[in-house]
Amino acid sequence: MTGSGPEEPRAVPHNLEAEKSVLSSMFIHEDTCVDLLQILDPQDFYLQAHQHIFRAIRELYDNHKQLDPVTVGDQLEKQGVLEQAGTRGYLYTLVEFAPTAANAHHHAEIIRSKSVLRKLIEIATEIAQKAYKAAEEPTDLLDEAEARILEIARDREVGEPQPMEDLIWETYKRIESYRNRGDAPTGVPTGFHDLDEYTSGLQPGELIIIAARPSMGKTSFALNLIERSSAKGNGAVFFSLEMTSTQVTQNMLCAAAQVDAHKMRRGFISQAEQARLQEAAGDFYKRKVFIDDTPALTLLNLRSKARRLRQKEDIKLIVIDYLQLLHAGTRVESRQQEISLISRSLKGLAKELEIPVVALSQLNRGVEQRDNHRPRMSDLRESGAIEQDADVIMMLHREEYYKPENEELRGLAELILAKQRNGPTGTVKLRFFRDYMRFESFLAQSEPVH
Repeated sequence: MTGSGPEEPRAVPHNLEAEKSVLSSMFIHEDTCVDLLQILDPQDFYLQAHQHIFRAIRELYDNHKQLDPVTVGDQLEKQGVLEQAGTRGYLYTLVEFAPTAANAHHHAEIIRSKSVLRKLIEIATEIAQKAYKAAEEPTDLLDEAEARILEIARDREVGEPQPMEDLIWETYKRIESYRNRGDAPTGVPTGFHDLDEYTSGLQPGELIIIAARPSMGKTSFALNLIERSSAKGNGAVFFSLEMTSTQVTQNMLCAAAQVDAHKMRRGFISQAEQARLQEAAGDFYKRKVFIDDTPALTLLNLRSKARRLRQKEDIKLIVIDYLQLLHAGTRVESRQQEISLISRSLKGLAKELEIPVVALSQLNRGVEQRDNHRPRMSDLRESGAIEQDADVIMMLHREEYYKPENEELRGLAELILAKQRNGPTGTVKLRFFRDYMRFESFLAQSEPVH
């Protein structure tokens, strides 16, 4: 009886010939650099030496410097990686490797495809190791696997400049659709008349920030948005990092039925209120509204869930409560960097899925230290990145909170549009019914139902 012996370890996918050919082409025909730098990143190369050389070539090209073994060698030496790149002699060998740059694009695609395969192997190996340990929930592992694989696909997408003749035609069709709508919002309607007048609804691809100090009612306002937009057939998902899905659902039903949430939790509601709650429940039952209360939610998980809901349920709105409770899911040097990564990723998600993403955000204590408590953009926590990435920034303010004895302020709220990239700024007046956590348009003169 004979044995076959131990299996040879399998080499990960790579093609060193293609890597040498691409680097050689960049030396001998600098015009190819434009295309190749769009296709490849340094980490796409299997050999570390080739990663260093590609990075050096890219930096020289970006600075309009001559590309040859001498300049690239100097750049590598300057970076302290010349020995890891194979010395200057290896650079001269690369120059002579490819007689022509005719196949450079094809070879670059080979390098990129091998890189994708290596990343898939890396992800699959890590997921398999976690599965063997059985320390995480299977659903969490599935979400992570899906999100990381989708991330590879997204990173591989290379957009191409669009000719004006195509853009003009598409833009004109959109303008025509605006005209045919009449007064109807062009985006997802908020249900607040004055707000829709300013914004024409929440626009696809936009990141909308709703900021406020605690107890101003920003979560209630966000849930009111979902209630009103879903009533028009727009599916939505609410990512709740503060409350459980049951608490969120109770608050939505009480707001819709105009029932005192505190009385409801104590069981002190009338038959009429019970009937209104049942009617609201029956109404919501028919809508495409999803609530996710996953604790310690990461960007990776959020993107995965949002993409799945967009694909399977065709949701039109994402709401996150709230931004500062999200985890980047990767190591960062500071909280400011983490918030920057989160806000940039949420903007990218809005563009990718072509729907509005609404993120609630906390304001810092500077608001309360001023005589005038009306918030401004500088009051946003870690405000720099949020101000830059957001298309719309709204700030919810209730002066009544600071002056409860003033009867004239009772039930009044302001939604301050501090930034709108594609529209006017201003202030929208609202009415707030605290007992059942509901906002109404100021002109509607809404009154509680008894």
